[in-house]
Order: sequence, then structure tokens, then C-alpha cells
Amino acid sequence: MIGRLLLTPCVLYFLLIGLLTVLAPSAYAQGTEHVVSGTIVDESRLPLSSVTVALQDVDQQTVFRTATDSVGQFSLRYGIAGRYSLVIKHIGYRDYQSPPFELARIHLDTIPLSAVENRLEAVDVKGKAKVLEINGGTISYNVENTIGGQDVSALEALKRAPGVHVENESHITLNGKSGVQILLDGRQTFLSGAELTDLLKSLSSNNIKSIDIINSPSAKYDATGSAGIINIRTKKNQVIGTNGTVTTAVAYGVSPKQIQNIILNHRVNNINVYGSYSHTLGNYNYLYGTNRTQNGKSYDSHTDDVDKRQKMSTQIGVDYVLNAKNTIGFLANGNFIFGGGITDTHTDIRTLPSNAIEESLEAINDYYGQRTGRYNFNVNYKFEDTLGHVLNVDADYGIFDKCNKNLQSNTYRDNQEVLTSQNLYRTLNGIAISLKGIKLDYSMNLWRGKFESGLKYSQVGSVNDSRFYHVDQGQDSLDNRRSNDFQFDERISSAYVDYKQQIDKFSFQAGLRMELSDSKGRLTYQESSSAVDDNINRKYTNLFPFFSVTLQPTEHQNLSLSYGKRIERPAYQDLNPFIYMLDELSFWQGNPFLNPELTHRLTLLYSLKSSTVVSFNFAYTDQFNARVTDTLERDKIVMINRNVGTQKHSSLALTQHVTPTPWWDVTFNGLLYFIQNSVSLDQYRNFDLQQLAGRASVLQSFRLPFKMKAEVFASYNSNRLSGANTFSRAVSQVDLALQKTLMKEKATLRFAVTDIYKGNQSRSTQSFPGFESASYGYYESRQVRLSFSYKFNRGTSKAQRTRNSALESESGRIK
Repeated sequence: MIGRLLLTPCVLYFLLIGLLTVLAPSAYAQGTEHVVSGTIVDESRLPLSSVTVALQDVDQQTVFRTATDSVGQFSLRYGIAGRYSLVIKHIGYRDYQSPPFELARIHLDTIPLSAVENRLEAVDVKGKAKVLEINGGTISYNVENTIGGQDVSALEALKRAPGVHVENESHITLNGKSGVQILLDGRQTFLSGAELTDLLKSLSSNNIKSIDIINSPSAKYDATGSAGIINIRTKKNQVIGTNGTVTTAVAYGVSPKQIQNIILNHRVNNINVYGSYSHTLGNYNYLYGTNRTQNGKSYDSHTDDVDKRQKMSTQIGVDYVLNAKNTIGFLANGNFIFGGGITDTHTDIRTLPSNAIEESLEAINDYYGQRTGRYNFNVNYKFEDTLGHVLNVDADYGIFDKCNKNLQSNTYRDNQEVLTSQNLYRTLNGIAISLKGIKLDYSMNLWRGKFESGLKYSQVGSVNDSRFYHVDQGQDSLDNRRSNDFQFDERISSAYVDYKQQIDKFSFQAGLRMELSDSKGRLTYQESSSAVDDNINRKYTNLFPFFSVTLQPTEHQNLSLSYGKRIERPAYQDLNPFIYMLDELSFWQGNPFLNPELTHRLTLLYSLKSSTVVSFNFAYTDQFNARVTDTLERDKIVMINRNVGTQKHSSLALTQHVTPTPWWDVTFNGLLYFIQNSVSLDQYRNFDLQQLAGRASVLQSFRLPFKMKAEVFASYNSNRLSGANTFSRAVSQVDLALQKTLMKEKATLRFAVTDIYKGNQSRSTQSFPGFESASYGYYESRQVRLSFSYKFNRGTSKAQRTRNSALESESGRIK
């Protein structure tokens, strides 16, 4: 079966490679190859070896990279005419950028570099680090250059990124649309929903370099992510020697929390070893509830939720430069969440229209055993020569393991508070997900453009073991009707080709990605005293085209139009039909019959310099997948994911960075979007829902006397349509942060207050004939935080001039 799945992309890929091998020499012969050469020396006019020399276009995108030889000389060859500049970097020396020049066969004069006595201090002295950078259609939110974005989880940092909104701590949207693919250093997490947000909560923002937002991904990216891609890039220091950062923080919202983060890096000769550790200790308190009317009764419930889980994250990596062209690397990381938790839900059941209390239900969930572990291992090989040939190979192996043990009591009392009945249940749930994947990417200069191609194969297996027990007089009795085993195995084989070429002021890019999916689901449960096996198998092939046309009317302006097709597959956990109880009246349930969403995206984007981006997006989604709240029996509700219809999503976004004065920076993000949902819960309940909504955020940074900085962040989300038929009310938030450097700028003291006036409290409504509900939620967004960071460096800049700096091109290991 695997062989048949791999046959088509493999044949396509190797036929293309073979064809290009034949055509490449003639293609190069037809183009005019320009050679730029020169010599790089230090202040004493001595040659510098292993200096990184990059050729950048007018968009500041690197199109070619090389390094100087043992006598400080470099030579690069490139065949696409245009205006370029050289960017020269070497550890221990100040960066150099040449004035723009027309590409031709030229030999530059000797270029001297100025030494920096202390590299870390030099970076800090600049102080004008950008919070936002714009590179073509990618917006980079540099978390490391913010104050309020430090000392929090990756999820909290993500909330401040342009166009990103996190609904109820579990649902991430980009520009008002769901279906975002989250990457960590360019790699898929294969998680979604609560599992994804739990992972992001376990990661420290102190380890994050930037959050890259890609609104229009090309064919080289996995087709998953109908709203676009968010790539979280972690830090990796390249300073020679031993260096690191230690951060200790305390926070208080409803309860105290302690945050610790350690980043270490050691680089010598051709080896770079790096690692990090972080933890967040303390409870998180949530308040939420729902008031619903159903079958002539109202159910007014309120839940006090205390999450006692502790969060830890660690990683270790090694990069080894074999020679000027070959680099290998290994990366291992782990994320752990463990501890208890408790929810206390009180529900008043009233008879309508008198509104008199008929009875009440008190339900307590004691999560006495919770454990989540994620392990991921990656091996990477990269080849890059001076002619523009680049080969990347990634092999990944990952494990996700989750276990929940819950004891739930349901106590009913009449309107006189007299106990009428009591039920006790125990649920034991285990989820194990294994991941195996290998990916190959190859790029080369071809026909005065750039050709990219690749292959990928991934296998993800999910095993779910769910047990439901009735507890009577201390004895557990298994309920076979509510217990099951669910196994899901998915194999995806993919191949892509992509080509980009610039002709005068126009740039054209076209690509095609093919993905073959083969999934098998097996559900085992008891029915009428006999075991039942339900098999749900799917096999389908999808083609995902991508094209874009870019016009560059002036040196600093770009106007592009792009189209892409995307897919959003169901989360593995959402496929398991097991029922999770909040109480005897409210359930969550999976759906094994979910189909993937298919989305067509059209993007028009305008950018000016590195400060302004205006974009218009239109997306049409078929087999729209959303979590809906539906009635069950006469007095119960169930929250379940379904394919409910189609969605049309239009958005207009503006991202703008301005500097009114040298000490004041402002970053603004504005979004206006319109959603049309044509959904059907069944043949009798069909809806055509529309909503115009907006979002705005402003980040202001101030440089103050006495080496202090201040930051004010404010955001506002208007009334909006979420999911299938949920209308949410407006929320807002204001954060303040202050920072001061100490101890010759090696130490930093930060103080922050988030959601000062508690404006981030969610409220939403849902309705259909015979059912109405109004919900609310608050997730401890108001916190006070104090942190202390210390940087240390035991590197020696003077000795760096003769050492290999090729690792700088591996920063982030983004493919």
C-alpha cells in the first residue's frame, strides 16, 4: 500500500529531476552569468576567512550566499539581472552592507571590517531593534524585541501577533478565519485544539525569536492550513564560546505563579551545541458558564475551573559543519504537563415561564491524574554550494502521550435543597500518537530563476483507549456502552514543484503540490453483550496549485496577486466518538465521520519598504468543519465537530510601523472581515449567517532615560461570528510593561501588567428553533509579572576571525 502511495509522487519527482539534469546545462548556457568578487580584510588589512557574504535583492531577500576562502577572497555567480547589494557578516565584526548596484561582472575593492570588542554589548547598544519586520508577504513579529512578550507562554505571545486571535484559550484564528497551521521552526506539530494550545502553554516566549505570519504559502509548504501559516522560530545563538541567559519571574493573577527559563549555547570550531529549559509552576483559574433554554426549561450553569497542571519544556540540539558545503544537525525536544485539576459546576434548573427553580445539579470533576508528554527528534542534513544548489533532508520521529483520570460526582437537590439523587463516575482516557516523517527539499538556479522541488512522507498513528465506570459503594463497574478503543492511522505522501522568475519589474511564481492521503480508523465497542468493530477507511488524492504575480513599480514597493488551494484535516482527537462529561447534562463528543475542509484562497497584497502591508484575502471553504452545540434527548446538550456546509471569508488588513520620534515606535494592525456561513445542522435546521467584524491592535514602545524602556499594548475585537453559528461579543485588553537594564547591560529587570481592566471576558450566544444559549468566560488574563534576566558570555571575539561561520545560515533551520 505504501509503495502504491509513493509511486506517483516519486515517479513525478525523479522524472522532473532527470529532465532538469539534462536541461540545466543548456539553461545556464542561455543565461548571462554575472560574477561578483572581492577580498575582505580586518582593520590591520589581514585577510578574514569564512566570512559570510550574501547577495540581497531590493526586497532584502537573500538570493545567494557564499563564504570567503583562506585568503579572504570570495566569488559569487548569479544569472538574474537587477539591482542588488552585498551584506557581509562575521562574528566579532560589525555588519557591512554595500550600496545598491546593477548586477554585472565586477571585482570590488578590498572591503575592511571593523572589530567589535564585545558582540553582546554591541547588539544591546543599538537598542533600536525592530518589533515588526516585513519581507514580501511574510510579517515577522520579533518577540525577543518586546517587553510584554517576554516571560509568558508561547500562546500568550501569539495573542500579540498581527491578525492573531485566541478564542477561549483553545481556538486560534488568523485574520478572523479558523484553520491556522502552527509550525515550530518550520515543522508541523500534528496537534490541534486543546492539545495544540497545551503545547504552546508549555513553551516559554523567552525561547522565541520571532513569529512569522505567512498569509499566502507557496507549494513548498504542506497544504494544511486554510487560513495560512504561523511559524514560531526559536532562538539559536551563534556567538563563539559559551553564552546563555537565565530568567526568573513571578506572576500573580488569581493565584501565584513561578516562571523559570534557561538558555545555553556553546560553539567551538565547527560544532554548535545549544539547549534550553523552562517551567511554569502554579495554578490557573478559569470561570465560565452557560444559560440555556430547552424544551420549556432553563439551565443556568456556572463553573469554577482550577487547572493545577505544571508545565515544563526542554530541548537540546547540535549542529556540525562538515565543510563549507555540508552541515548536519540533531535536535531533540520535550514538552511535559502534569498535575491535577478540579471543576465545580452548579446548575439551576428552572421551569418556564414561571422561572421557578425546580431542582439544582452540583457536578464536581476531580482530575486526580493528568499527564501529557510530547517528544520529538529531528535529524537534518544540508548541502549548499556556490552555484545555488541547495539540498535539505529532514527525518523526524515524535511521540505524544496523554492520560486523564477523572472522578465525577453529580448531586441533585430539589428547590428545598433536599438531596434527591447522587451519581458517581470514573473515566480513564489514554491517547498515544506516534509520528514518523521524512522530507527532502531541493532548489537550484534555472533559466534565470529559481526552481524548487521536494518529497515528503509522513505516518501518524493515534491510539485512544477510553473507559467509563459507574462507582457504587467504592466499587467500579465498567460501562461497555460508553467505553471504546479507537485507532486511527494516516499516511500522507506528497511531492511538489515550484518555480520563480523575475522579468524586469514583474516576478512570476507557480507551483503544484500533490498529496495522497490514506487513513484507516477502527472503532471497537460493546453492543448487546458482543464486541463490534467499525472500520472507517478513506483514500483520496488532492492537487494544490499555487501561483502569484508580483509587480515592483519602484524600488521600495511591491504589489502581488496570488492564488492557492489549501486543506484542513480533522484533528485526531476529534475523530474519537467517546463522550466526555462536564456533568450529566453537558457533553463533548468526537465524530469519526468528519471530512477534511478544502479552501480556495485569493490574496492581493501591497507592501511599502519594511513598514507597510495592505492585504485583501478571499477564501471559499467547502465541507466547513466547526464545533456546534446541539441538543441531546430532552434536557442534555452535546458539543461536537461536524461538516456543516460552506463558508465565504473576505478580509482587509493593514499593518503599519511608524516612528514619530527617535524614542517612540508605533506598530498598528487593523483588520476588517466579513463572514458568510451557509450551514445545516440537519434537514430541518438550515442557516445563512453573515457578520461584519473588525480587530485593531496598537503596540507602542518608548525609550526612556536611565536605560529604561516602556511598552503599551492595546487590542480590540468587535462583535463577531465564530464557528458555525456562535455570535461573540466584543472584547478588549490593555497591557503595560517597563524594562530597565542593569550591571553593564548584562541584566534586565522587567515589570508588566496585563489586561488592566479585565476587558478580555468572552460572551457569546447560539440559537436555533427550540434552543437558545448565552455563554461567558474569563481566563485569568489580568496578571502582574516581575522578572529578572541575566546574560553571560565567555566567548572571545578576537579569536573568531579564523573560525568557520557557516552556521549562521542555519539559524532557525527553516526550510
